Amino acid sequence: MNSNSSQTSSSNEMTRLRRRYKKDFDDDSDDISPVQAILRIDMALDHKKLPSSSDVDIMLKPGRLGRRRAVLKRILNDCFDLRGKCVPPSDGIDNGGSLLFVTKCTIDE
Repeated sequence: MNSNSSQTSSSNEMTRLRRRYKKDFDDDSDDISPVQAILRIDMALDHKKLPSSSDVDIMLKPGRLGRRRAVLKRILNDCFDLRGKCVPPSDGIDNGGSLLFVTKCTIDE
């Protein structure tokens, strides 16, 4: 009887741990802080994956956040191969204020 009850208790414990793990790492969770979102974005970028859009949304919420700018630059660089400043297109036609990144424009400096 002891072995059966110990198996049941360990099974219940494993079920609790799985639920807790799923809750901790579920992409739909809105209760994570912007700092946790930045850490998850960094982890995704370190593993050559696209960051979750929900993590980016959480990171963009208003408030003081020290690494926001650096993480956004890293997303643009790693995911979209965009670096440098935005410049107006060189064709001379006003496209309603659209800009190009230095890596996509033809301006020679």
